[in-house]
This record gives sequence, structure tokens and C-alpha cells, in this order.
Amino acid sequence: MKIIILGAGKVGSYLTSDLADEGHDILVIDHNKQVLDKLLVSNDIMGIVGDGRDPEVLIDAGVGSCDLFIAISMSDDVNLISSTIAKKLGAKNIIIRLRDDRYLKQKEIIENITSASRIINPELIAAKDIQRTLKYSHALNVEGFFKDKALMMEILISEDSDLAGAKISELNAYSAEYHTLIGIVNNQGKADIPHGSYVLEEGEKIYVIGAKEGVDRFYRQEVLDQIKIKNVLIIGAGSISTYLTGLLLERGFSVTVVEIDKEKAEKISELYSDAVVIHADGADPDVLEQVRVETFDALVALTGIDEENILISLMAKKYGVKKIIAKVNRTKLIKMTGILDIDTTFTPKRVASDVINRIIRSKKNARGSSITSLYSLEDEQVEVIEFAAIDHSSILNKKLRDLAIRDDTLIACIKHEGKNGGIEVPNGDSTISLGDRVLVITTNGTFQTIDDILE
Repeated sequence: MKIIILGAGKVGSYLTSDLADEGHDILVIDHNKQVLDKLLVSNDIMGIVGDGRDPEVLIDAGVGSCDLFIAISMSDDVNLISSTIAKKLGAKNIIIRLRDDRYLKQKEIIENITSASRIINPELIAAKDIQRTLKYSHALNVEGFFKDKALMMEILISEDSDLAGAKISELNAYSAEYHTLIGIVNNQGKADIPHGSYVLEEGEKIYVIGAKEGVDRFYRQEVLDQIKIKNVLIIGAGSISTYLTGLLLERGFSVTVVEIDKEKAEKISELYSDAVVIHADGADPDVLEQVRVETFDALVALTGIDEENILISLMAKKYGVKKIIAKVNRTKLIKMTGILDIDTTFTPKRVASDVINRIIRSKKNARGSSITSLYSLEDEQVEVIEFAAIDHSSILNKKLRDLAIRDDTLIACIKHEGKNGGIEVPNGDSTISLGDRVLVITTNGTFQTIDDILE
């Protein structure tokens, strides 16, 4: 694909390197020559120094003939103006980074003006990921589909689990009770789609998928009396912390925020009266003792300094905090965090890059077909594809039991349209109607249309 990226900042640089490794034709625009030169040295790409709001710069870059224009500079105004011009010049697809609530509240208007395929807010995406990690603290991974109405959760089968030693074919009642199914198993690094004769083993990783409410019930059954996170300590009151505090309070968590900057502390305190906000240095061991860090179920280190976040996490671990999450922007430092549980580190620019890359992969692979989203899992051994059921498809209005579905493929979820629309975990009697959204799990990496699921 021919991709033009506006902005060579943290997210733009990481995304550029990620996409360049996949062989895309990439050109980056940035007003800062020094930052752009640094990116060009380390990647086989083209670059133009200039203002993304300048039509001549966009014309010189060839925006009119690009497959995708990604406006991801640090300025919302620049991103919005450049995207509007890119649309007029003929860019086929547009992704915009916007963070200002004034814009985000008017997403539909902006999407109409710019014809944007997606508007993303990296900080909000990161906050949602952290919130999920805290809610499902014993899950290895959680992905949302159909605007989070369906969830896919990766868990490890424990010795106490009812799943250990069970055949997939014996779990029909179990699946019906929780409105879920087991879509992927990973045994010692090999990922497969399990069939009826497959026997689940203790220590195996599985992916459970279904309607959100069902996955929630399944999760509560699996974790039983294990720790449930309720009290969260957040160190730092930046953008991610602000979003995260709101998300956690909405879901009944108790939240305490420690921030060294008085203005930031006052701002988040005004936004969220239900949160406890302390104006202090959260990287100071004495402060952590004073706030009684050992009484919290989880700590999230979100200061602007990577080394501080790592240090805070180490101190929290020393005090026995069960769940620790640390923001680490510099990816090289993540290698140092082997001294921590690696699941507790995250990189905001990587989170945003993954979302954009997912959109790009779906467009690259779809080639005008019915693919609306594509996820790669388990080192790309498995794909989870969201299809739109389009006219003239061979699968429409037929019972699934009557379709010759490939052995390497599973229909995991159907989101039905219409007044009675909802999320269905399908069985043999289920049917797919025009306009439905269908979630397919497959180890076959060549699917273009939903009919490719058939033999």
C-alpha cells in the first residue's frame, strides 16, 4: 500500500517503523527536519519537511494517489485541516488522531467532513486497555468486538478449573450457560482451533469468546476466590490517567491519584470529585509509605518518565501490590522490565500503532471485499476476521450445519442487525442474514470474503 504519514513523533515514528517492516510504500511529512532525518536514517522510507496544512506540501507528497493518509501529528488542528485537504485531493482512506474532547464529541461531523475511516485517540485507547486489564486481572489478554458488545478473553487453564481434562464436545451445557465458546487453544506455542474430540489440559492457554455479559460470567467462575481488584493507585495525572480515572470510577473502582504537579492535581480533582487526589511525588518511597501503598489491589505508574515508572513498580512489588502496570515509552527499556511481570508494562505508541496496523491489514487484505476488521494472534498463527454479510453470499439464510465450513475455521459470533439484533454465539441451527456482522476465527491466512470459509 502507498501510505503517507503526517507526523514523526512518538506514535508516528513507531508506526512508520512497524509498517516499513511489512513492505509498504511509505512517505512521512513533518515540519521538524531533525526529527524526520532521524527517522529516515533508520527506515527505508521517503520524507518531506513541511507543514501538513499546506496544500502544496500534500500535493508534492502525492496525497491524491495514496491508499491511506494518516494524520497523527501532535496538533489536532493540523490533523483535522490536513485530512480535510487530503480528502479533496483524492486520498482513498484517512485515519485521524484527535485528542481534544471538543472534536471527539463531534466524531460523526468530522467523519463526514473528512471521510475518515477511523478517528483514534491513543491516550483513550491506552486507558481502555488498562481498565480491561484491571477488570480482568487474571486474563492474559482481552479484545473487544462489535464496539465491545462481544469479548475474546485469553486465559490459562488452572488445575482447579472445570475445563481441565474436559472434551470440547462435553462442554455444550457449559458453553450454553455462559453464552461463550472456546475458539482457540495454544499448547506449548502451537495455536489451533479445537474440535469436538479435543481434550483441554491444565496449563493450556485458551481463547473464550462470546457476548460481553457471558464472558464476564465465565471469567467470574474461573477466577473464583482469587483477588478482585477494587482499590487502584495511579501515579501521575496526565492524559491517560485522566481517561483511566473516569473509566474506573464509572465501573465502581476506588481510585487514588498521586501527582507532583499542583496544577495537574487540581485539574483531575475538579474533574472527578469521587477520586482521592494527593499532591505529592509518587516516585518518593516516603510518599508511597504515607499513602499506604500496600493496601491497594493495583498500582498504575503513568508518570512522564519511564525510569520513574519502572522504579515505582519495583517499590510497589516490594510492598506486595498484586497487580502492577507501568507505562514505558522507550521500547528499549522494556527489555529491562524482565525484573517485573512483563504483562505489567505497556507502551502507548505501540497500542496506537497496533490499532492503526489492524485497520491497514484489514484494508490491504480485503481488496474491496467484506472484511471490516482483522486481528492477528499467537505470532500470526491465527486470524480473527470481522466480515459483513453482503448480498449474493453463499452463506446467507442457511443453517450453519448445512454449510461445508472448513476444518481450519470457526464462526465464533454473529451480530444480528434489525430490531431484535444482538450477539449470538452460533450453533448448528443458526443462520446469517444480509447485513449481519460475522466474527470468524481461522488458521488460514488467505481469506478475502466471507464465502472463503467454505470448502
